[in-house]
Amino acid sequence: MPWGRIGLVALLVATAVSFLWGLDRNGWANPYYSAAAQAGSQDWKSFFFGSLEWGNLITVDKTPLSTWVMALSVRLFGLSSWAILVPQALMGVATTYLIYRILKRGFGAAPALFGGAIYSTTPVVFLMSRYNNPEPLMGLLMVAAVAMTIRAVEKGWLRLFAVAGLLLGLGFMAKQIQAFVVIPALCVTVLGFSSGNLPTRIRHLLIAAISLLGTSAAWLVAVELTPSSNRPYIGGSSANSAIELTLDYNGLARFIQIPMKINGSRSASKDDLAPYNGGFSRIFDGNFAPEIAWLLFPAIAISIALIVLNRTLGFSGLQKIVAFLSVTWFATAFLLLCFMGSMIHTYYTFSLAAPMALVVPIGLSALWRTRDRLVLRLIGGVIVGAATYMTVRVLNYSDEWPVWFRALVVATGVLATAGWLLAPSVRWTRITACAVAVAFMLGPIGANIYTLSIPQNGTNPQSGPIANDPMAMSRLLLAARGAKPAWALQIAYGSMPTAAVVDLLRETRGDQVWGAATYSAQNAALYQLESGMPVIPLGGWLGTDPAPTLAQFKGLVADGRIGYFIWQQDLLDRNELSAETLEISRWVDDKFEEQIIDNVRIYDLRR
Repeated sequence: MPWGRIGLVALLVATAVSFLWGLDRNGWANPYYSAAAQAGSQDWKSFFFGSLEWGNLITVDKTPLSTWVMALSVRLFGLSSWAILVPQALMGVATTYLIYRILKRGFGAAPALFGGAIYSTTPVVFLMSRYNNPEPLMGLLMVAAVAMTIRAVEKGWLRLFAVAGLLLGLGFMAKQIQAFVVIPALCVTVLGFSSGNLPTRIRHLLIAAISLLGTSAAWLVAVELTPSSNRPYIGGSSANSAIELTLDYNGLARFIQIPMKINGSRSASKDDLAPYNGGFSRIFDGNFAPEIAWLLFPAIAISIALIVLNRTLGFSGLQKIVAFLSVTWFATAFLLLCFMGSMIHTYYTFSLAAPMALVVPIGLSALWRTRDRLVLRLIGGVIVGAATYMTVRVLNYSDEWPVWFRALVVATGVLATAGWLLAPSVRWTRITACAVAVAFMLGPIGANIYTLSIPQNGTNPQSGPIANDPMAMSRLLLAARGAKPAWALQIAYGSMPTAAVVDLLRETRGDQVWGAATYSAQNAALYQLESGMPVIPLGGWLGTDPAPTLAQFKGLVADGRIGYFIWQQDLLDRNELSAETLEISRWVDDKFEEQIIDNVRIYDLRR
């Protein structure tokens, strides 16, 4: 077996082991999506619409393709952490393979293996590949669309452009607008490199666009054409509309600056607004840098070098296509993450991982091949040194990194840089290649070991150790785990139900459609996952959606379809719930007698 194939097998096996190792320690991971997968495994209507509960009152606030995969897994293997999370890990392995394939055809086995290794060890990729957010499926489909587009540009076959559009349309079905970050790069690549004259290239784009729009719009149109009385409320929308969800909550709202309170909720007051952190510095700060910035500066420098030295590097036709697409994709994702609006999570940096994993090995292999020219050798040496500098900068965001590891990073970086500048022979070339690879991946692998050692769950999982900045996201989430402030635990993680309350909900099995109703969605999801009974998330994700209405809720109670109401005073005190959710709470408090079970305030709606 050639060494390239051996390396590929080793890469994929190591990736699979790292993504699957101790996977069940993450439990339900993000309970919100786990509960939707549970619901989809119980009922096909819930499956199609992406309902959080199989009573089909309200959906999650995303298109359901990622949930479909998890729901099918749960149907096959039963409800467990493994059934929910293993598909995500396998998607990460498949994406690593596609990164390898894209690079292998144009640049050879060594850069391809390096690119696959960079991708699989990027902390945000490692984190998300062991998690149940939609990112792993979205990433797989985006990279597959890129690979198919490269093939289509080479061959000029219309069916390949149609398949590329189909794949990206499915990516939209996984994470909506975020999957479209790659579109500018695909479009300019087709226009610049596809076969035929300009009208022919435009036709290629139109074929891909029709396929993309048809795939993207199919589910949205089906939902919109279904009478609202025959489907669940579309969570995250204000008008019960999948199209509005796409254009507003998961669309424009992600790109504009929305006034936000320091605690993370929307605000109209100027007195308690969190400062907008958009700009080039955002991606390098203590929240975002540990996820993606380890190789970000080298990737930026390489992108500039590839543009400036385009003719000097002597790329072949296929190499030009791959390099151009990769740099354009990287630049688009980087600028978007830097300047998008206030509604951004640190794991959105996932969108930058794949283009970075393509750009870095392309640039390094080209610079290494032309190192006989002193200027190009110096540029390569500076880039290798910059990788170590950036790693040290990221390490400084946490005090938990041991001194010996910091010293190892510096020593490896110095060795790699010196080897790059001085290596004269084949023997030293191999040693230098190994040193460069270690220097580039040592920091991310260290962060992944931290990530592996800590159970990851809740709304916004994070890579690596806790930051030293008291206002960093990892610190705030640590405080939220301790219910500081009290409502933060309910929103970020959900409060784990007590055994007595879970048993109470199980007793309603067969008598009611829903075991209970409560807020927030994370709380409802945990009650549902632990009890095996559907639980209504009043007001959707944060309790702010106008569903269900008081009239709807009264009707369900009158029909004996809801067992219990679980009161959440902490969220009421936060004063962020929708008017409908507040009305329901007041009505329940007026009409039913409260019980205290394991310090949980409960109302029996059957009486």
